[in-house]
Amino acid sequence: MIRDLVSALDYSNCAEIALGLFVAAFAVMVYGTMRLSRSATDRFASIPLSDKVEDPRYDR
Repeated sequence: MIRDLVSALDYSNCAEIALGLFVAAFAVMVYGTMRLSRSATDRFASIPLSDKVEDPRYDR
């Protein structure tokens, strides 16, 4: 019964749906990145250079 159900499913559109979800998630991340303030961008950029452990999402 499960074999019949699985064989009846059509997976031909799954790749296009996955690509659409990826593009949508990528667009949301780009939009969120573009909306960051200059100070937040500077704090995120200083993470690899800083020895202190701090959360850059919050102001000091």
